[in-house]
Amino acid sequence: MLIIICGLPGSGKTTLAKSLSKRFEAVHVSSDITRKRMYPKPSYSEEEKASVYAGMVDETKEHLRQGRDVIADATFYRENERQKFLSLAVDAGTGAFVIMTVLAEEEIMKRLARRKKGGISDADISVYFKVKGLFEPLVGKHLAVDSALGERDKVRMVQEFIGR
Repeated sequence: MLIIICGLPGSGKTTLAKSLSKRFEAVHVSSDITRKRMYPKPSYSEEEKASVYAGMVDETKEHLRQGRDVIADATFYRENERQKFLSLAVDAGTGAFVIMTVLAEEEIMKRLARRKKGGISDADISVYFKVKGLFEPLVGKHLAVDSALGERDKVRMVQEFIGR
């Protein structure tokens, strides 16, 4: 199984991805971790983003090939990136699900302001607004999860959505 977690910076993607990876004993493939591994001081350029997603594709493909479930965690703000990952699941003969984290912008601003420099994610308010302006609408079946909900409620919603 592949679960794609997408959403704006600060909307709770990684928190949900970590909860789901524990719940489903799945591998967590994170754009933040991939980016830090590849670029210790990221610039968030288009070329850098493309290579981060390519690295995530390779990692996800290998885990799926080995029969592991994967939670892919990134903004996935472009539909072509979401489709690329969905095709990995098709190629692996497994199910794929798209989950979008949502949160009130006021709360996202608070979260981003509290982020510590040097943390796993460098996305700040300027990155948030840039991604927000570029975020392409989701196509096809997906679940929107409000990150203001408690962890149990969010996990229960996802379980119901994916049929587990």
